[in-house]
Amino acid sequence: MKKRRKYSFSPCLLEPGNIFISLIISILYALVFLVIYSPYSDTAWFGLAKSDSFLLTTTFVVASVLLLVISRILMFFLSKNNIKMTYLKYSLWMLGEIILIGVFHATLSMVYVKMTDFSVSYILTKSILITLLALGVPYAVSAMWITIKDMRNTLLITDTNNIASDGEAIAQNIDIINIADNKGVLKLSVKLDNLYYIKAEDNYTIVNYAKNGLLSRYMIRCKIQTIEDNFSNTPLMRCHRTYIVNTQKIKVLRHESDGFYMDFDMDGIDPIPVSKTYSEAVVKRFSGETLKNKIEK
Repeated sequence: MKKRRKYSFSPCLLEPGNIFISLIISILYALVFLVIYSPYSDTAWFGLAKSDSFLLTTTFVVASVLLLVISRILMFFLSKNNIKMTYLKYSLWMLGEIILIGVFHATLSMVYVKMTDFSVSYILTKSILITLLALGVPYAVSAMWITIKDMRNTLLITDTNNIASDGEAIAQNIDIINIADNKGVLKLSVKLDNLYYIKAEDNYTIVNYAKNGLLSRYMIRCKIQTIEDNFSNTPLMRCHRTYIVNTQKIKVLRHESDGFYMDFDMDGIDPIPVSKTYSEAVVKRFSGETLKNKIEK
């Protein structure tokens, strides 16, 4: 029986290039939407071609764009500081941007345009709803497009009934890791039992595995975050910003003055550090009898 795959937040949404694309799509769509919508609204004052509202419109557009840019920069750096993002958090963040811009629009409407024919609650509610239509649609579309594009970079554990390597038959019940590059092209198939650790270096990922009794290295243009997301329910575990280890290959988990370190069951492999961010999860994984046995070896 195959395991149901767990879908985690796609880190591609937080890549600088994709953030830029999402912002450009959202801003252009919102401008076109507001230009088309304004003539038919009883509360709209938006107009780039109207001399009497040009300055106010320009102020609103520039301030809103700055708010979005600052918001995405903040999101990017928070994610880089090991604050785990989820689809729910991402959606709530986007909703927060929409509400802030909607409130800003309503404030300008009441303070500078001085709309006295409508109640404050009506103007505020309508501003937020219109902002939701102007930004919510491109937010959703761009997020789906970026995620689908990134799905080509697949990385799955499968059984060997569907995989053969170099024409050689592989025994059943042995897990195989298939690793594709960022273009979705399969680059490496390796037995889980032979895999030791994976290291991120710049825009590449280096897979370290045993071959003929020796440690071999294979470099792939693939994000280490993708590996972490797809192997959350396997022996592969993130222990550092740079490293993912095969916990089945760990001989000793030891605590030094500067933190935890992992030693492998193969000589010649340098110890892998465990950062403070992941130390609690690592100790939990090796907790109880498993941790006791590994430390005593």
